[in-house]
Amino acid sequence: MKDYKKTCSKEELEFLNAYDSEKYKKPSVTADIVIFTMDEDDDLCILLIRRGGFPYKGCWAIPGGFLEVDKESIDEAARRELFEETGLRDIPLTQLYTFGSPDRDPRMHVVSVVYTALVPKDQLKIRAGDDASDAKLFKIRYENNGLYFRSTSVMISKEDLGPEDVPSEELASKDLAFDHADIIQLAIKRLRNRIDYEPDAFALLRDPTSFTIFELKKIHESIKNRSLDTANFRKAFFRSYLATGRVRDRNEKREDTGHKPAELYEFLGNQS
Repeated sequence: MKDYKKTCSKEELEFLNAYDSEKYKKPSVTADIVIFTMDEDDDLCILLIRRGGFPYKGCWAIPGGFLEVDKESIDEAARRELFEETGLRDIPLTQLYTFGSPDRDPRMHVVSVVYTALVPKDQLKIRAGDDASDAKLFKIRYENNGLYFRSTSVMISKEDLGPEDVPSEELASKDLAFDHADIIQLAIKRLRNRIDYEPDAFALLRDPTSFTIFELKKIHESIKNRSLDTANFRKAFFRSYLATGRVRDRNEKREDTGHKPAELYEFLGNQS
C-alpha cells in the first residue's frame, strides 16, 4: 500500500495529492483488551486497571489506549498498550468487536477496536503502567441484576517494589469506566459461544501438555457459570479432541491424595 502512488494513473495521483483530508470530521481510535484467566479456585477472572487520569479517574477499566496515527497498526497499538499498562508481552490477541457509539467517551467520538486474550495465571506478570495507577485480577460473579467483580489478587506497584497485599474490592458493572461493562458482557458471551467448538479452554489450563479431563471441565463450567454432566463431558471430549488428534493420551496418571488417579492428556493443537 505504501507504493500505491507509484503505480496509479496521473489523474488519480493528482486527485490524491489534492485530496482534502479535513473534508470529513475524524473520530479517534483506541485499542482495548479483555484479558481472561483462571485463578487458584478455578474461577474465571478478568484483568482490570485503575485509571490514573481523567475522564473516569480512579475508576476501573479494561487495559487500552489511543492508536498512534501514521505510526502503527491497530494490532500493534493493542500490543503496545497492553505492555504499557500491564507489562505483558507476546500474548495472543483476537479481535472481538468494534464499539463506535458517538457518546461512549465524554471527550470526543472514540471508536474502540476490542481484543480478547486467554492467559494462564502463572504467565501474568501484572504491573501498573504509565497510564494506570493499579492493575489487578477480579473474579467474575453473576447476579440477577448483572455482573460484578471481586478482587483477590495482589497489586504490583508502578515502581516495581514488589507485591503488596491489598484489601479485597468489589465492583458492580456500573462502577466501570466508559462502556467497558458492555464490552466485558459481549466478551463473556462470545467466549461461551465458542468454548464448545474452539480450543479456547486449553489456553487457560495451567499446563496444556499435562492435564486431566476434570481440570478442563472446571474451566468450561466456570465460563458457562453452570455445572456440567461428567459423563456427557467425557464423551464430548473423546469425540471432539481425542478422536480428532487434537489431544493425545499421555498414558500416565496423576496421583491425587484422596482421589482416584486421573488420566493425563496433552493438547496438540488444531490438527486432525
